[in-house]
Amino acid sequence: MGAHKLFCSEDILEEILLMSEDHLTVFNIIDQFCDVVLNNEEEEIFELIKVNPLLKALFKRENAGLLADKSKYESLAKEEYKAFLNDILILDLKESETKNVRDKYGILAFNLEENFIQDQNYYYGYSIDSTKNTLNCWSELFKEKPLAPLNSAIIIDNFLWSDVQKYKEENDDNIYPILNSIIPQSLEVPFHLMIVVQNKGGSLTKSKAHSIINKMKKNIISKSGIEISIITQTDTKTFHERAILTNYHYIQSHKGFVAFDDKRIKNETNGDRNWVFKDIDNYLGEIQKHKHLSNALKVYKLIEKNNLINTDVIFNEGFVDNTILSNF
Repeated sequence: MGAHKLFCSEDILEEILLMSEDHLTVFNIIDQFCDVVLNNEEEEIFELIKVNPLLKALFKRENAGLLADKSKYESLAKEEYKAFLNDILILDLKESETKNVRDKYGILAFNLEENFIQDQNYYYGYSIDSTKNTLNCWSELFKEKPLAPLNSAIIIDNFLWSDVQKYKEENDDNIYPILNSIIPQSLEVPFHLMIVVQNKGGSLTKSKAHSIINKMKKNIISKSGIEISIITQTDTKTFHERAILTNYHYIQSHKGFVAFDDKRIKNETNGDRNWVFKDIDNYLGEIQKHKHLSNALKVYKLIEKNNLINTDVIFNEGFVDNTILSNF
């Protein structure tokens, strides 16, 4: 099971596998990280891997598979891109058309001839502290290069709303500037936001969470609308890092995202933002793609666990079908 599903024609896939040095970034993403889905019936996949050693190698990977899904390809043929909001699409389209898919749907869509996928290999380290080398506001973290494409985000922060009475101030100075900086205003689908918070003291009740969600919807700028959920947990060891996951990026803050208060630094922190496949061409070790997958899977399992417990302390409130979790 990969974090993303990758869709392309059998011809395009064979070109990538046979000419891997010419398509190294795409090859490594496929090889290391993605379930590859072909326009076949399931029984046809078994026949293909009998005669094609390249496809057999994909099928036998430990952490990702080779799948069949003709119905999804029917949607792709009709340009019904809402069915692919957390996927990777390698399309036989002009660059202007793949850009249109990225802008409108937040999907990592491209053709093999364009350089978009290579241009995403971006890293930015930051600090928020009393020195000169610091961010003065969260929006500066995204000024140089946006996070697009994306249509969803998951914020994981044990420090957020630790005093639930101050959630408005923490949102005004931290969460809203982040979200209003990263949500593409070109989206034609609702943006999905999930917030995972520590609720060990139980001060955040379901009714309070419901109220916060309604107020956040009024303060987050999204032309296509926004769906929000709040997920609570009490185990302080579940999430070791404070992080923001988007579909294809990973942002972390060592001491959380509550850093500013009325334009002044409240809590010093440092961290970085990465494309989840950063350095995949030449580094096979523990990179951000693993953290992205690990944290997304932890959130998915937390939601399942909360569904069984479902108290006024441990709960899932709001829209929980975040697209980042759609492949689990």
